[in-house]
Amino acid sequence: MKNCPTIFRLTFLLAAVVSTLATRVGAQTSAPPLVNGGFPLVSPSAPQILFESNRTGKTELWIISADGTGERQLTTRDGYARAQWAPDGKSIFYSVMIGDTSRLYEIWPDSSRERLIGAFPGRAPQLSPARDHVVYDVGPWTASHLVLADGQGRGVRQITDDSVTVWLGVWSPNARQLAYTVSTKAGISVWVMNADGSRPHQVTHLTPEEGRAQMPAWSPDSHHLAFQANAVLPKGKSTLWLVDLRTTGAMEIAPHNPTYLDETPSWFSDGRRLAFQSNRSGRMEIWTMNSDGTELTQVTGRR
Repeated sequence: MKNCPTIFRLTFLLAAVVSTLATRVGAQTSAPPLVNGGFPLVSPSAPQILFESNRTGKTELWIISADGTGERQLTTRDGYARAQWAPDGKSIFYSVMIGDTSRLYEIWPDSSRERLIGAFPGRAPQLSPARDHVVYDVGPWTASHLVLADGQGRGVRQITDDSVTVWLGVWSPNARQLAYTVSTKAGISVWVMNADGSRPHQVTHLTPEEGRAQMPAWSPDSHHLAFQANAVLPKGKSTLWLVDLRTTGAMEIAPHNPTYLDETPSWFSDGRRLAFQSNRSGRMEIWTMNSDGTELTQVTGRR
């Protein structure tokens, strides 16, 4: 994550998480590294991958088939922050930051039809699968917490306490839980809570040598999380992991020694493959592989 679209941080502890989140909240340095393909999100209904790219000079949403064909740009807005597929795979939700407010849109990639859903006073809003609730980040980067509201932004309440710094709540496909990244004095890890904010608990327990766990992605059956672990040393290395939420046993996928980045995993609907971003080819691109690390394939930037 440290070599993907970045923003400066004042504390070393936050650098790994915040640099990966930079494009999603629209806060970048004056000259971010080129990301030809990053932050993949696989459609739940077809082998299509939504992804981000700043190849045009600003970060926008693109879409491509998993076989590398049919690549096209979807959005042309400034300040793009974060996206998610609708559960049926027919539309995409994405947010744009204006000041401290996120405007949430829905776009249909097959027709480019688009509508504004609403505005939320925070970062990176994520709708629940039934669209009846939304979770988003509130507060400065060094003291961010999660807020839950109904689909219209009413009934707002904070669901993580101020003793930890939290980023990016992600709904489980069955809508029963939220996964998110937590930063404490002890380090960075992935946590899970019930959808109502109850029973928050840590689900990754990596050693400092294994890395900082962050950016969780739910498997289609809601039983596993894929996540990335950014190494403290050597800098510039990140690997992908899986954790079984029923046992909390974690496994590294495609471990490597060179200092390149495998990050931001997203599951295919079959639960057997993952899409992710990697600079293993020298530039940040979208790749896919089986969940056991086999059949590694580059999707974007092959020409």
